[in-house]
This record gives sequence, structure tokens and C-alpha cells, in this order.
Amino acid sequence: MSIVPHKNSKPASGVDNTSRRIWDKDDFRKKAEEREAKASKEEKEDSAYEARKRKRLERDPLHQGLIVERTHLKQRDYQIDLAARLGKTQVVGLNMPLSQQAGYFCSVCDCILRDSQSYLDHINGKWHNRALGMTMRVEKSTVDQVRRKLEEVKERKNQPAQDDYLPEGIDRRIMEAEAAEAKAKEEKRLRKLEKKAKEDKQDEDDAGGDADMMALMGFGGFGGGKK
Repeated sequence: MSIVPHKNSKPASGVDNTSRRIWDKDDFRKKAEEREAKASKEEKEDSAYEARKRKRLERDPLHQGLIVERTHLKQRDYQIDLAARLGKTQVVGLNMPLSQQAGYFCSVCDCILRDSQSYLDHINGKWHNRALGMTMRVEKSTVDQVRRKLEEVKERKNQPAQDDYLPEGIDRRIMEAEAAEAKAKEEKRLRKLEKKAKEDKQDEDDAGGDADMMALMGFGGFGGGKK
């Protein structure tokens, strides 16, 4: 029995399948190393994230049982001095505690920030405020609270200003002494001006009295008049 090929069938191409396939061992070894490195990196990132999460939970007063409920976000009641260490020289080392290293230290979160912008972002951020027992939500003010606040601002504006914040290196006693000295100089200058004004007025009064006396005695002015 003979098989007749179909008229549209193509002739089979010649394929040599008698030899064994050769694998690129170096390529597969490289891919395996990349997979292992990626898995190791992901594992380290997961462990670092878990460590950071554990530290945050340890600092969180809600998870420690110190508070029952978080409070609303509140305004800071202290002054932030970002230029306190400006222009100073400090010797730092790797084995020194964080509070003595270069940068801005946060005692609440026990971390160091390398620049002022990062420090501001940190203290205004979520995790820092959670460690303080607050949420990022602000309490809504009522109409009465707004009125009271406006009255407080008006009263504070009418009161004399007090410099509660002084840059580092400035002694309040020195500033008060300088202010008292400047005030004494100003009072002395005003007394001199007042004395001079009184003398000028006395001279004018004396000159006017002499003129009246001369007029009564029949004397006229001295020269300069037309005849």
C-alpha cells in the first residue's frame, strides 16, 4: 500500500535531531545568582521594615497601654531653633550616641536627621505624632471657640511685647541692661530738648519786655527804618 502526499503539503525540512542539545551553563548560573540576590534583598527589606515597625510600636503610647485613645493634633507649645548649632564645630564618631552625632536628634523617636528639612518633615509627620499620642486629625472649632481666640489675640496685641525667645549665646541680662541704657539716653536727650525750649522761650519773653520798656520811654528802633 502506497501513501500519496497531499497536493498542498510542503516537503519536510531537514532537521538533525540526532545530536544532544547544548545548555549555556554560565547564563543559567548568572540567572540563579540574580534570583538569589533579589530574594535576599527582599528578605532584608522585609526584616528592616519589621524592625522599624516593632520600634514604632514600642514607642507608641497607645500600644503600651499608657493612653486609651489618641488625641487630636495640637499646636506645639515650644520654639524650634534650627540655627542653634550653626557655625559650630563638633567632633563625631561612629560609636558615639545618636544625640551627640551630627544632625538633628529626635528624643521622642530616638533617631537622627541629617538636615533641617528632614527634621521638620519628621516632627510634622505621622509616626512622630503617633509616638506623642496624637492623630493627624485636627479638632473642629466651634463659633464660640473662634470668638474667644480672636479676643485673646486682641488682648495679646494690646499688651507690651515680651521677648520670650532669645538666640543662643545672648544673655537676657545684657539685653535688659542695653535696653535700660538706651532708655536713659533717650530721656536725657528729651530733657536737653525741653531745657533748650524753655531757654528759648525765656529769651523771647525777655526780648519782648525790653521792647515794651523802650516804647514806653519813647525810644524807637535802631536803624533800618525809612524816614
